[in-house]
Amino acid sequence: MGADNVDAFQRLVFSVPRLRVQAAALVVLSGLYGVATVAAITLFTPFAPDPSRIVPVAVLVFFVPFVVAAELFPRVLDGYPRAWSYFLALTSQFVLFVYALVLSGADNVGNAWSIIWLSFVTLYLINILVLVVSTGIDRSDRILLASLAEPALLIAAFYALGGSELGFSTYRHVFAFASLLIAAGFLVLVLVVVDYLIRSNTDVSAFALTSGLLRNDRESLDLGVEARPSVETFAVDNGSRLTVAAPWVHPGPLGGFGGGQLSGNLIDALNDGRGTDAADRVEVEAAADGGAAAGDAGFFFHVPCTHKEDLSNPADAERLLDAVADPDRTDRASRLVTESYGEREGYADVRFHGRRIGDRQVVVLHGEGIDDYDTGVFMRDVDHDEVLLIDQHRHDIQRGPDVEIQYGSAEADRLKRAFDDFRERLAAADLADDYAAGFSVTRDSQNALAMVERVDGQNVLWIGVDTNGLTPDVRATADAYRDEFDAVIPFSTDTHASIHELANMRESDVDAIERAVDRAVDDLAPATVGFESRRADPVKLLKNDYNGLVFSVNILIRLTIIALVTLYALLVLWLFF
Repeated sequence: MGADNVDAFQRLVFSVPRLRVQAAALVVLSGLYGVATVAAITLFTPFAPDPSRIVPVAVLVFFVPFVVAAELFPRVLDGYPRAWSYFLALTSQFVLFVYALVLSGADNVGNAWSIIWLSFVTLYLINILVLVVSTGIDRSDRILLASLAEPALLIAAFYALGGSELGFSTYRHVFAFASLLIAAGFLVLVLVVVDYLIRSNTDVSAFALTSGLLRNDRESLDLGVEARPSVETFAVDNGSRLTVAAPWVHPGPLGGFGGGQLSGNLIDALNDGRGTDAADRVEVEAAADGGAAAGDAGFFFHVPCTHKEDLSNPADAERLLDAVADPDRTDRASRLVTESYGEREGYADVRFHGRRIGDRQVVVLHGEGIDDYDTGVFMRDVDHDEVLLIDQHRHDIQRGPDVEIQYGSAEADRLKRAFDDFRERLAAADLADDYAAGFSVTRDSQNALAMVERVDGQNVLWIGVDTNGLTPDVRATADAYRDEFDAVIPFSTDTHASIHELANMRESDVDAIERAVDRAVDDLAPATVGFESRRADPVKLLKNDYNGLVFSVNILIRLTIIALVTLYALLVLWLFF
């Protein structure tokens, strides 16, 4: 994700096994943990429990408390997924087993008592923390009560298995229960303070944000300022129509929050025939019945911009869609012009591809090691009706760059000089009147575009995927086509639609991409091409509120971790000393 600086959220995402698998694991692990616990006590302590104790330990200690908690949480917390609840139970079960192994090394009864109660307190705190983070701080009262079920059943199991025979005083019991309640109170206080501090700075609940990301909810952020961004529309017509939306809006910040699902929403709408003029809608409806427009398709271009241009309200995507135009088109275009400015401007690789379309220009930018650019870096004095500027955003999806070019910086000035120089060179390119194109959009496992352009005998392949950067297999696939085409332009939409994808995606459906390329080649035919820019109706963009949101989240996530480590250290000192 690079310069957006919210990498911490990626650490929250993982795949939870199916419920049946987790339930079976809970049963099997209960037996294994019971055997291992009794064996460890037999080997490393003066006690010699009878092997018949294995079953009570497995059932009362490692099974009943956790299966009860796993079934209780979804019922008390409406909408909480059972699969998540069972995963939390499995995690807590493992934590208790670790404590059981530690317990087998206790050198006296007093330390054993402290270890037992430290395990109860730890499990209680784990449940509170996970449930608050995944459901929200507003449910803390129910969470505090529901989370007590697990330690309460463990305490009952402890006494049922002979804990009362150890002869601990009433004072020790009161002290232990007080530790449990004090620790829970301290944790909730930390979480409330974290939520308050983020709300006071950005008017967004940290826990509403986190739980929404985990659930992939579609939410609006009450942040930002009103703006009317330009929406550029690139269109190709070879008998069928390709419409590509290029709004000057960043497709973020994350998941369903704000404009995180913008690119996917626009791609879906354009492929469903929305966002075009009334006459085009009629053609698309005819296509559904096998009409002439059956090949019509749509996609999304990422322009060079930053998270300051994120939508705060996901519903505003409709206003961007309404600004998608039906551009005038021409068959006169130049061959693709390519120029690298890396060595002369001090960057590892800054490269422009460009093509004249009539008296207008389409320019594609790649800056190696650069993530995003302020909108004014390139376009501050350029008419959007004259130039369509596209950011390839082709970096590795899991090892993205962390450099963001700020308007007014020395780096921005160097890039602007390179851009202006390239436009002058492109303006001198000769036009030919034999523009041809073919395209195919795949919408199976992921949205992808293959487009082939031919001008004056030069063949250019575009490969676009609706991801945040490119997986290695897509990059390799693009490289493999360089022997077949005069130029290959791989690009991503920089989507932030799925935090799960951002965290876990390692490969793409390259077979589908290759099939799309084959279809695009077969579809190659004389065509017309053009683009147009329109202003959208007012929408809310995050602008500088994004910085406040990100800085608060990053600082307070780290502050929370420090507070939790401190809490645990204090618990150890409290119970043992």
